[in-house]
Amino acid sequence: FGPMDRAVPLGSKICARRAQQRRHDMHRERVRDVKPQVDTSMPRVVHLNHVHHNLKKEQMLEDRYSEIDRENRILLKKMSEIMSVGSQATTPRPRADEGRKHGGALSLNRDARKKELLRITKENQSILRRIQQAQPVYNHVEMEGGHWKNTSYLKNCVEYPLVLRTPRSARGPGQSCASSQLVRLGEDPEEAPQGP
Repeated sequence: FGPMDRAVPLGSKICARRAQQRRHDMHRERVRDVKPQVDTSMPRVVHLNHVHHNLKKEQMLEDRYSEIDRENRILLKKMSEIMSVGSQATTPRPRADEGRKHGGALSLNRDARKKELLRITKENQSILRRIQQAQPVYNHVEMEGGHWKNTSYLKNCVEYPLVLRTPRSARGPGQSCASSQLVRLGEDPEEAPQGP
């Protein structure tokens, strides 16, 4: 054997082939008979009765059906009483509260609610009267005069012609709301030169 010959030395190739075949068959048998680590078989509790039948739900349904039957019997009894009484009585019975227009029970706190409603109405009327009779605190005529007086002072104080922004309401319909024009103080915004 040379140094580059790395094969396993064999005494007989036939015996080695037979041993290899036996090892391979044993390996295939072990693979075929391997048991899984995870149990995927059907659970044992699947055959128990409480898994298939929800007894609580069935009981609740039975209770609901019995309640519906009881209400139906009560309704049937009332309808039969109405039918039997309605055929006997041709004239309506006088009611205890003849003055009332609507049926139903008398309200126990009707007077208290009326008093409270009247009190709230009187308070609202007095507040409205005070608001209408109140004199304004600000005099808009004096404020306008003060504004024009201050503007004239400003014109006298500045060295160069005063330039202010145009109000948004004075802009034309074609102009966007974000842009503004500069107008000299005292000029009409429509006569102002158009900017680039």
